[in-house]
Amino acid sequence: MSVESVVLVHGLWLDGSEFKWMDIRLRRFGYRTVMFQYPTVQQGLEENAEALWAFLEQQFGPGMNGVLAGSVHLVCHSLGGLVALRMLERHPEAPIGRMVALGSAFQGSFSAQRLAHWPGGSFLLGKSMVNAFDGKREVRVPPGREVGVLAGTLPLGLSRFVWGLEKPNDGVVAVAETWLPGAVHDTLPVMHVGLVFSRRAARWVRRFLALGVKA
Repeated sequence: MSVESVVLVHGLWLDGSEFKWMDIRLRRFGYRTVMFQYPTVQQGLEENAEALWAFLEQQFGPGMNGVLAGSVHLVCHSLGGLVALRMLERHPEAPIGRMVALGSAFQGSFSAQRLAHWPGGSFLLGKSMVNAFDGKREVRVPPGREVGVLAGTLPLGLSRFVWGLEKPNDGVVAVAETWLPGAVHDTLPVMHVGLVFSRRAARWVRRFLALGVKA
């Protein structure tokens, strides 16, 4: 039986090292894992979406021809979910199985928008705001795809400093901001970065990758 692969897509300002425990757990569950690293600030959503597609071609062959449909999944954190969704929109031919987004602000990020108005905030966010955290794009699950969205409800993080972040939230992203029409949604009592460390989140990811919308 062929081994299914999981491509891990990290979030803003990160490099994937935070995925260590999720990576270990997914490997124990029997998946082959690979990490997609990208410049979260220097490049925008469109460029990073294309970079993800190029990475998939590099890992699995040009056009991913010959890849068994459903044998490659995407597990993404925060901004990574927006990048992966945009890649699926741009490349409907991609033989990707299921996608999980952990704390991804598909409806835009109030925290990022507030940060953009702070001194130096626009520099810190760079090109990540355009068509991503600004919430100006209408999004939904692309036809034929199965996407699971897991949000956190432990408000530790920027919410202590960004007054007005809607509750419930994970300290960075409000649960309402993770809404993606057509996706399966769930929550766990963990903070934003805790979504990639949590044992319960890893089990949730495993269940969704195995069962999809039936999970």
